[in-house]
Amino acid sequence: MLGDSSYVQIECETADDIVAVKQSAGGTINEYIQVKTTEKDAKWNLKESTQLENRKPDSSLIQKSLKCDVRPGQACFRIVSKRDIAKVLEDFTKELDKRVTPDGATAQGLKLAKRFPKSISAMGRNLSYWADNFVWQVCGQVSALESTNLRLLSEVIEFYGENPSHRQLKEIYAYFLGWADDAATADVKTAPQDKIIPRADALTRLKALLDSASKQANTFAKPYKSKPEPFLVEFHTATETGLLRSISGFDVEYDFEEWRSDQFADHLVQWLPEFCLRASEIANFQIHQLSSALAKSISMLDQTPGSRDRVIAELILHAILRHRENSEPIACKAFYTVNGKLSEFGNAHVVQAEGEADQLWLGISRMIYTGTMDQTLAEICNVLDATISRAALTKEREIIVTLREPQHHRPNAEAFNKALHKNAPAQDMLKVLCFPVLLAYDSEALAGGFLADYVANLKAEVTQHYKTLLSTLPSKIQQVRVVVFLVPMESIRQLVQKFNSLCKAAS
Repeated sequence: MLGDSSYVQIECETADDIVAVKQSAGGTINEYIQVKTTEKDAKWNLKESTQLENRKPDSSLIQKSLKCDVRPGQACFRIVSKRDIAKVLEDFTKELDKRVTPDGATAQGLKLAKRFPKSISAMGRNLSYWADNFVWQVCGQVSALESTNLRLLSEVIEFYGENPSHRQLKEIYAYFLGWADDAATADVKTAPQDKIIPRADALTRLKALLDSASKQANTFAKPYKSKPEPFLVEFHTATETGLLRSISGFDVEYDFEEWRSDQFADHLVQWLPEFCLRASEIANFQIHQLSSALAKSISMLDQTPGSRDRVIAELILHAILRHRENSEPIACKAFYTVNGKLSEFGNAHVVQAEGEADQLWLGISRMIYTGTMDQTLAEICNVLDATISRAALTKEREIIVTLREPQHHRPNAEAFNKALHKNAPAQDMLKVLCFPVLLAYDSEALAGGFLADYVANLKAEVTQHYKTLLSTLPSKIQQVRVVVFLVPMESIRQLVQKFNSLCKAAS
């Protein structure tokens, strides 16, 4: 009924077990439905279907079906049984809209009408009419019927643009079963209206159930399944022996010999809502709220202490990790303060690589202007050195536990969850930890503008900076994975100015 607009209502145990009332161009159609759940090893056959009860007239199964015809309008009939039927009754299994009469069922009806000439309904119809308008539906086991009904219900729900989980779908199905059961047990004398389920009311309840399911789904939605298209191009990668050290270089690229700072700034702005907002906020945003989501994200940037350059560097690392590692971020970490101070690690991402244990990537990012590379690398090494301590790791874990919303992330391995538990030793963090380091720097290789072989120069340049960093890494992190991402830039200042102007225009 939910998926067929010709239905008007379903009545439970009024004229028969079920009466389905339809409206067509030809008027009202009443379908009289009987449900037979008798247990028996043998199939239903013609003899059993036409056998009179204690020789009482019109007491056989098919005659009782015909006798349900008590209302004006067209009539059709249906028997639903768990037991299968014998071959002699198979002509009746085809749905009416798929039959072309006269057919085998018509021939059976003529024989039945001749055999029981006095079997006439209150509307003056005989068994010949009954046979041309009758379907015998074998549903089999209840579990099989439920599977069929769940599939049909799912198809109806698709038209409403909803996609409830299997658990929610079964809950909706159970609700309608309960409604039908209540209608069947309602007293026809004292509460006749409760025995009727109008289609309009059923659709209203379905929409309410779907709205509720949608709100519940948002509670467990996975907002990080989608992401903007990648912008940066990886032009160099290498991994040290033992897999604990690696380098990747990313290029902003040129377009008609012009460095793509404007396009890169625009790409970074696209990432802002995901970077700035919590997973629960993203899960609940609708498409018409995108502008407000961006405005809120920019407001968070404006209220964050410290350099805007640093936040942009964290945003670049966020974009790289999301694309390259298919990571899921612990949102808002770049803006979380403890005693008024931001963490040195503005990125925290959960990385699940095939064949590897779940990892927590705790990222440190820097924009490096011309002439400050050595100083910045020394600062990064000092931060990493200071982090390998019980106090520092405990503080970082507390921040992550505070910001993390596990219901919005893919399930994690037990070892990962245990390492993040507040009562676990802080040292357990080292078992799942990786330090991604982003160096976005003013490049000497790009300082003069476009050259045909600039990528070769970039490879040599990023390799040299990587070697310099490796040579100064503290011994404390020797057994901790470090992944270095380098993004050479023609002009950091140019990128920052464009990014700020885009944010100002959108705020």
